[in-house]
Formats: sequence, structure tokens, C-alpha cells
Amino acid sequence: MNLENPEFDQRSYLKRLESLVYLALVAPLTFFGWVFLDRESSGALKTSFWDDPDLMFHGAMLIGIFYVLSRTLVKWKSTALDSLKKVKAIDVKLRSLGKAILWRNVMWAIGALIAAYGLYVKGDMFYVMFFTVFLVLITANRPSSNYFIKFFQLKGEEKEWMET
Repeated sequence: MNLENPEFDQRSYLKRLESLVYLALVAPLTFFGWVFLDRESSGALKTSFWDDPDLMFHGAMLIGIFYVLSRTLVKWKSTALDSLKKVKAIDVKLRSLGKAILWRNVMWAIGALIAAYGLYVKGDMFYVMFFTVFLVLITANRPSSNYFIKFFQLKGEEKEWMET
């Protein structure tokens, strides 16, 4: 196994990175909770999207949502792996990828904010679906040892090192 720093503690690094990822989720989750409860208590939630659509507003919101999704899903993994192709040390790979993972999750948090804002302005439950998509993306791709084992396709002692 190749490590640049034998004292590198992957568990504390992953915990710190995971904490930062979830910290980025606090604002959208708080805003969404406030908006949903406010709209629900005033009876302003609409379950049918097609009753009175504001196509210009919905179009702008969907462009923002799909921009975030395309920037973070289409080529993110291949770009990240290509940039780390020449790096042999697993601890250097982890540290190098940390900032990219954090920014990807910040982008997903921005996408969740866009969805919550759409719910705030129009009250369409349609935006709850997009908010949920971003929540699933954030939680399913949280930086954990299993995530990095799959991401880097680790085997043998590198896999064991990540699991400890």
C-alpha cells in the first residue's frame, strides 16, 4: 500500500469531511422546513402543477435545477478520477478529492435551495420532488469509507486500510 504520510488518520479526515457536507445541508433544510410548514398552515400548497402554471418562473427554476444536476452528475466522477490518475498515494488522493466533494455537495445544497425557493414562491408540491432528489444525492454520496472504496475501486490492503 502506498501512503505519503503513514500518520494520516482516514477516519478523522472522513468524519470532518462528512460534517462539512452535512453543514452545507443545514440552510436548505431549515429553509425548506420553514417554507413547507408556512405554506401548509396557510393552505397555500398546491398538489396539481397544471392548474395555474407560471411557465416562465417554472422554466427558470428548472434551468437552475438541471444546471446544478448536470454540473455535478454528468462528468464529475470521470473528471475527478482523471485528475488523480498519476497519484499513487491513497492519502493524497483522499485529500485531493475532499475539496471537490465538498463543492459538489455545496452545489447540491444550492439546488435544494432553488427547489425550496420554488415551493416558497409558488407553493407547488412539484418542487418537493426536486428537493428530495438533492437530499438523496447528498446522503447517498456522503464521503465515507465505503464510498471511497467503491469510487477508487480499492482492493486488498488499501480496502482494509479504508475500512479500519
